[in-house]
Amino acid sequence: MGLDCVQTEDKLKEKHGRGQLASIGQSGEKISLISGIVNDKGRIAARSGFGAVMGSKKLKAIMLKGNQKITLTDRDKLLNLTREYNESLKGNGVYLGLKTYGTTIATKLFSIAGDTPIKNWGGTFPEDFSIENLDKISGTEILKYKQKSYGCSSCPIQCGAICKISEIGIEETHRPEYETAGAFGTMLLNDDLMSLFILNDLCNRAGIDTISTGGTVAFVIECYEKGILNKDDTGGLELTWGNSSAIIELVKKMINREGIGDLLADGSKIASERIGKGSEKFAIHAGGQELGMHKTTYTENRGAAYAYDPTPGRHTTAKLEVGSRMPIIKPNKLFEGFQLPKKIKQWGEERNEAKKLVIAQYQVICSLGLCEFLYYFPKYPLVGLIKAATGWDITMEEIITTGLRIQTLRQAFSLREGVDVINNKLP
Repeated sequence: MGLDCVQTEDKLKEKHGRGQLASIGQSGEKISLISGIVNDKGRIAARSGFGAVMGSKKLKAIMLKGNQKITLTDRDKLLNLTREYNESLKGNGVYLGLKTYGTTIATKLFSIAGDTPIKNWGGTFPEDFSIENLDKISGTEILKYKQKSYGCSSCPIQCGAICKISEIGIEETHRPEYETAGAFGTMLLNDDLMSLFILNDLCNRAGIDTISTGGTVAFVIECYEKGILNKDDTGGLELTWGNSSAIIELVKKMINREGIGDLLADGSKIASERIGKGSEKFAIHAGGQELGMHKTTYTENRGAAYAYDPTPGRHTTAKLEVGSRMPIIKPNKLFEGFQLPKKIKQWGEERNEAKKLVIAQYQVICSLGLCEFLYYFPKYPLVGLIKAATGWDITMEEIITTGLRIQTLRQAFSLREGVDVINNKLP
């Protein structure tokens, strides 16, 4: 207890040898409702406050060791399907971009397009955050510090990266993701690249969600700007837009629940309830969780996903991308045997049915441990891969039924716990 997640992993592996770990940092120990569960020295199941669940049970870490192999029904078929699919990715622009820049390829592109929130959701490009500001925190700049790529097991993309930033004494850290660059960059009008590396590393080690942390910092800066809070409240910190040194100190206070950090450690909704004075207007959340770094005005149906999914506010929830100005997800061309109703561009029952089918298919993808990025790529042999791995004679219809069961259980949990989902309103 008391160690960060990197220190915890090092200590347990020194004691027990090789193995896989899931642990919490100081934020989870202190039951911060925006803390997560960490593996691989800084990769976090960050949203929904999972770290607080472990912290409430005084559970610091779980370590797994084993040498049994996973049996496959038809190994040759699985490998052939995988090779064919991986070959189809070569030359795909999104694939090449993610392989080189990871998700930071989107930092500049999405901001210019109008998808990335700026200045606690109240600002715009280029009036509040210009191209010159974006250039300083772009994927191109971050790439200069990349040491090596890594990714999930067997992934052909390897969109993650380990960085070294000698200027600030960081020998090894994960590359900040797009969401982190948005939450600590555009949202705070902060173009100090070194501060993004520091903030990302602090949050990874402490096991606290960068999206909710950045969103909460943006909330408190706006409260400071509007005169709701002053230096007496902030412990002397001058919380102005883009003040990277003050932002770093504030995040440290949130991690350790010190001073104003204790007020903010559970996110902007709870902080606004404690502060009062009209501050709730500046707390941008859904059901208590800060929103991902994508505007609801840019991608149609994202607002419904933010508001009504059982894990609200997440940018990774299922949504029907009809009418999007970023038409990248084409379900009808993605899976063999998957077909949406025809009249999905108008409001009505066929569009509602399409939403339901997309949600069902998405839940299966998540439960199989597959990557959301496959939606960006060529047709995916989903049924064939499941059959080759398990031997199940499964159909797309059964996959949809399974996905609906999963979503029903997720919704049922919320209902059982008394969550009034239907009346959830976005700011």
